[in-house]
Amino acid sequence: MSLLLGFDTMRLVRTGPSLKEGVERWVAARHHRAVVARLRRFRRQLEQDMKPEPWVTLEAPMPLLLADVCNALALDEEKRATVLGQQGEQALAEILETYPVIRSRVPVSERQAKALAHVREHGTINLSAYREICPCWPDETLRLDLANLMARGLLTKNGDKKGTHYTLASLGAEWLTFYPSE
Repeated sequence: MSLLLGFDTMRLVRTGPSLKEGVERWVAARHHRAVVARLRRFRRQLEQDMKPEPWVTLEAPMPLLLADVCNALALDEEKRATVLGQQGEQALAEILETYPVIRSRVPVSERQAKALAHVREHGTINLSAYREICPCWPDETLRLDLANLMARGLLTKNGDKKGTHYTLASLGAEWLTFYPSE
């Protein structure tokens, strides 16, 4: 007998995973790709949501802003005249005479004008008060009106969820867009 007996023929035996294991790996790989794709979409959405919002620009003449600051600080007429100066008082008078020109820059709807009037009278407004003023409009439309006024810089949002209420923004909002657009 020889030592090499039996080595002249080879037998091939498969040693890889079974068909069941292969299918499980394939399903797991597809699931993994789907999860990774979902996570990538989620990350892209987060990146879009995290982009800073553009600044709201408030276009108002300087005497108007100074007068509003004086009103916010509750300064009397004498101190206000000191802050504005004689030229500032004259410029403010001219600006208020030409108010329709300022009004036309940022027109508001009739509903929004009612909301601004309510805020000026009562100091604040929330969705339920706005609903009482405009009962024929759906809540979502009224909420969007308030959000639009806030985005324009006319109102400031205070509180959260059910406690949300809006007040006049501090600079320039007292003079801008009180009357509805034509």
